[in-house]
Amino acid sequence: MRQGLASSTIFSLSGEAPGAQMLAEPGDHAAFDSAVLVGETTRLPCSLRKLSAAGAMLHLDDEIVESEGLHLALANGQSLPGRIAWTEQGAAGFLFETPIDVVSTLARNLACLPAERRSVPRVELHQTICVRRGNQVEFTRSRNLSQGGCGFETDIALQEGDPVQINFDGLRPLDGVVKWSQGSFAGVAFGEDLPWQVLMPWLRQAQQTPSHHTRMAVIQEPTGLIPDKQAIRLDVPARVREGVRWWNVKLRGITPQLVEFESRAPFANGAQLWISLPNIGGGPASVIETDDRHRFLCEFRLPLKAGDLQRIGA
Repeated sequence: MRQGLASSTIFSLSGEAPGAQMLAEPGDHAAFDSAVLVGETTRLPCSLRKLSAAGAMLHLDDEIVESEGLHLALANGQSLPGRIAWTEQGAAGFLFETPIDVVSTLARNLACLPAERRSVPRVELHQTICVRRGNQVEFTRSRNLSQGGCGFETDIALQEGDPVQINFDGLRPLDGVVKWSQGSFAGVAFGEDLPWQVLMPWLRQAQQTPSHHTRMAVIQEPTGLIPDKQAIRLDVPARVREGVRWWNVKLRGITPQLVEFESRAPFANGAQLWISLPNIGGGPASVIETDDRHRFLCEFRLPLKAGDLQRIGA
């Protein structure tokens, strides 16, 4: 069974099983990871087009006779029991009896290869990311990530060759160039590949604490960590840096001395952060309070000016 250098198989962090709508997507069957569909009277070689926690989409050259009591044997030695849910145009949907750990499957795939040949294929995941092109900044949603690049939704009119910077929660800023742009979607190739030793533990964390895409808005929120009734209440995407790692957060409130934000990041009381604020740049702050809603209250090292608050509120 093939376990090649650059797999085209999509590994999804979604809990949903792949559907037949993927059939329209282009792809080289020879580049997909190989597998074998095994039953009581069946042993069919197949290609693994997409794999999620709930199931897999397979490419098959032969017709499936059995639909129940099957096992999907992967190149890494895993044997996954399940059944055929649908067939169409030489493809089939395979549902697992019990959900699998996709990141563990990726890790097993890597372990089967020599260290110099290990490469993480494209992983489908939807997270809030920050995209920068020059002085344009957009908080949007990712579609996939690999060691060499990513795909995402965008409202910026990106052109092939445009230099951009991409920020995923908990990773260093990733510089790259636009490889393609079509409608509201774009793909970027990183200037330097993410090492698999960095990407794999990050994917594990992303699988456990998924991020959700948010839209910029101003809301009236009755309660918050900031005790000042004159605080500006917000629902505005922003970024926070701790050390070399950046996180995409949601601002909830701000005064000249304090800022409150929501994040899944594991910030501790006393953590020293740099908070990037919309329209004014940013500044250093310290975490002084947290709560069970994933809210963090920080105190600015230097108070903001009244004009700064007006620009943020706008």
